[in-house]
Amino acid sequence: MDPGRKRRAGRVSKEKKTESRPEDRKEGVGDGRLQKIVTNFYSPPENVQYGVVKIEGEEARHISKVLRQKVGDTLAVVDGCGVRYRVVLEQIKRDYVLGRVVNQVRKENEAVVSLTLACGISTGSKMDLVIEKCTELGVRKFVPVMTQQGAVELDEPAKIKKKLSRWNKVALAAMKQSLRCFLPKIEEPVSLTNLALKTVDYDLSLIASLEPEAKSLKESLQSEEPFKDILLLVGPEAGFSEEELELCRARGFVAVRLGPRRLRTETACVLFCGLVLGYLGELE
Repeated sequence: MDPGRKRRAGRVSKEKKTESRPEDRKEGVGDGRLQKIVTNFYSPPENVQYGVVKIEGEEARHISKVLRQKVGDTLAVVDGCGVRYRVVLEQIKRDYVLGRVVNQVRKENEAVVSLTLACGISTGSKMDLVIEKCTELGVRKFVPVMTQQGAVELDEPAKIKKKLSRWNKVALAAMKQSLRCFLPKIEEPVSLTNLALKTVDYDLSLIASLEPEAKSLKESLQSEEPFKDILLLVGPEAGFSEEELELCRARGFVAVRLGPRRLRTETACVLFCGLVLGYLGELE
């Protein structure tokens, strides 16, 4: 045999061996195929009935056309309400796929504490970044806040609807990518006054602050009882007015410092959520 051909054959053999490493793949059900772990897929709770999951729209087309999954392949499907299903595909149609549930788990990859992030609405696509990254970290709810010094005004129903549609798509993609099973709720924009009235619904309400008297995060999170619901508030690019800060103090917000440097809104949101979840042991 030609030495060059022998060397090339050896390379091909090694490549084939590498492609079939079991640690990179997921065991299938049915015909025994092995499939790579890609992502969670989404199907709302009303599409799960009698042990059968129906996946429609873009999700179904991605499964059949992009990933080219076959009958007998296994997928992970979440309902956005805390349940992940392991599903074996049984029918693949043009606009939907059907799968049989073989097992299910609740609250996989979810934090015990329910974290709500309220933040001043940022310009451009910065809110997209906030929602994407904080969803990946584990935030359960987002509340866009309109403030006195905010640069964005959402006073028309059409604008609000368009923004919410965009933000929900971002949250959905981030939930799937991070393998979570809760789809964060994104509320309609509210005034800071209306937000402040809701502090009674939370065990603890924290506001990011550069004020000298602001507490450390460690000091603010010390408690004999575990927290169930925490509200975090971050201001817009221009910050809160003095009147708004007084309102927050009066409604029980605890001022917390995130470090000595002034941060952009989107940076502060991601850091705030990460620090709180990390301190509470939710990132271990």
